[in-house]
Amino acid sequence: MIALARLPLARLVRTRRAALPLLGWCIAAFGATLLARHANASSVDRSLLGVFVPFVMPLVAYAIVGGALGGEGIVSASRPLIRFGASPRASALAAGLVATLVSAVACSIIATLLVFAAHNVADPPVGRDAALTAYAAAVGGAAHAAFFVLGSAVGRRGGGRGVLLVVNWLFGASPGWISVAVPYAHARSLLGGAPAVTLSERTSAWALLVIVVVSLALSSLRVRR
Repeated sequence: MIALARLPLARLVRTRRAALPLLGWCIAAFGATLLARHANASSVDRSLLGVFVPFVMPLVAYAIVGGALGGEGIVSASRPLIRFGASPRASALAAGLVATLVSAVACSIIATLLVFAAHNVADPPVGRDAALTAYAAAVGGAAHAAFFVLGSAVGRRGGGRGVLLVVNWLFGASPGWISVAVPYAHARSLLGGAPAVTLSERTSAWALLVIVVVSLALSSLRVRR
């Protein structure tokens, strides 16, 4: 599995497909955070719930998935390894895991830095707040990436990835039970926002893990020799 992960990692490291959007959204998030702090608003909540969860987290995960797959669908992205005799499903799973783990780390780091940038004397202790935020952002980032990997299994060039990005926004903002099917609603709950219907934060955390497992499993099943 480690050998199969080298190709998607190389795509992320050696191209700008993920780096430029990541940099752009980080600048936007920190700019909004500093403006909120300057205005003496509740800058931590505004930064996380107003900018990070609805925009930065899904778009960073989307860019990382696109970079790990070379801008293609997961079927096309796995073909170079399959031609050398690798298992199709193992190749797809390795690419999905790379995108999921990198997204978890990236979202966790960005969210933690936003907490430190936005923190003021009226907020909870920064150490505890940053630790909880890092955990919630990591789980949310992983679920978003896995969700988009599943979308990459649909369409010739993974066009389903863009469809699921829109679905995530629309369904996640819905007050009904349909919101539990997408990662946005659960990530918002974990970071202190409105719950996904009546679910607790712990249930939302488990729901995000289920989205990761189901999405990666279904996407790998789409790849055949």
